[in-house]
Amino acid sequence: MKGKRITINGKSIYVCVKGEGEPIIFLHGGPGGSLDYFLPHMNPLAEDYQIILYDQTGCGKSGGDTYSIEEEIYTIEGIRKALNLEKVTLLGESWGSILALSYAAKYPSHIHNIILTAAIGLSSKDYVTFKKVFLQKLGPYKKMLLGYYSLSSIFGVDVSRRLDNLIDPYYVYSVETLKNKKEIRFNKEALHNIGRDIEQNYNLFPLLFQIESLPILIAQGAFDILPPAYIQENVIPYLKSAELVEVKGSGHWTILEQPEEVLALTRSFMSGGKVESRWI
Repeated sequence: MKGKRITINGKSIYVCVKGEGEPIIFLHGGPGGSLDYFLPHMNPLAEDYQIILYDQTGCGKSGGDTYSIEEEIYTIEGIRKALNLEKVTLLGESWGSILALSYAAKYPSHIHNIILTAAIGLSSKDYVTFKKVFLQKLGPYKKMLLGYYSLSSIFGVDVSRRLDNLIDPYYVYSVETLKNKKEIRFNKEALHNIGRDIEQNYNLFPLLFQIESLPILIAQGAFDILPPAYIQENVIPYLKSAELVEVKGSGHWTILEQPEEVLALTRSFMSGGKVESRWI
């Protein structure tokens, strides 16, 4: 999938565009990941829609070294303007779900639909809960290893493979699916800075009036770190037009584990069909 570079706020952003029709902008997770996470799984959507994937600031093939929620909101807006798009659908995964909702709260008139998967929530409280539950799953010994590897990376030791081997199994329902996971270069500075920004500043509750009536689909893995029941209790009551769907046989990485289900849900939602809310 060939890309091009768009200059936004003085930084070079790598963008891939494929297909025709209603535009869908994909927001990758991390923070610090890349558009490669969506490929090739989401490619079939280009048969019916214009799909737009990009590397966030300093990630993948994009430049820039200023990391914040606000910075990425302006990046999305810059892409929308550069591609002459009136309204867009945002498909946000994990941290990308936070970004999708944050952009929509600032520019609701530019939103057609919002599709979230591996959703985190509406405030820093949910993000902190996500981290807490994840660490509980690791247990004391692996938490100690995580701390050791993280400290080693600060001092320039490349332990990325060891970190992946340690934590990746906790993001999936079946470890067998990890053999299909791409090796992605990760921006640890983006992870640290945006993670801190989320903990200190992320709070959509004062802005809910901007997004509560927007069409929103949340496709949450049945075995996600924040499972569908958590989203049902802590997110759905505040978003009047949101629909929650449980993605069976999946942990946090729904697009890796159940790509066909995510594709089918996206197509149904985009076509205006009612997606049955179901969860356990």
